Amino acid sequence: MGTNNFVTKLYQCVQSCLSYLSFNIIYRMINDPKSQLFIAWTDLGTSFVVSNVGEFSRSILGSHFKHNNFSSFVRQLNMYGFHKINRTPRAQRTSTTSQTWEFSHPKFLRARSDLLDAIKRKALEPDPRERGR
Repeated sequence: MGTNNFVTKLYQCVQSCLSYLSFNIIYRMINDPKSQLFIAWTDLGTSFVVSNVGEFSRSILGSHFKHNNFSSFVRQLNMYGFHKINRTPRAQRTSTTSQTWEFSHPKFLRARSDLLDAIKRKALEPDPRERGR
């Protein structure tokens, strides 16, 4: 195995472990009764909802991750193929206390923690400026 191949495989392994750990934490957060005011499964269990983004960031994110930045949380979810839906009417989007966001991923489902290790980081798309060089 060449050095580049080894490094690539090692990087993929580390990314897989990191994503599993992160999504295991999020999965536990959603199932924690103490977090239910701010993060919970939808009725169908195919997505989860974050309510009161400001308080969620202060109370929940900071106690489970190194940051309490909701934008970083959303960015990480997007990098792993989660889809977000802002369920807050446009007129209320300026207030973080009233914002409600919904996130879904086909492998992030209630009562299916066995699927967490199948959540992979999306491949980076090549820079279109690099074509033809």
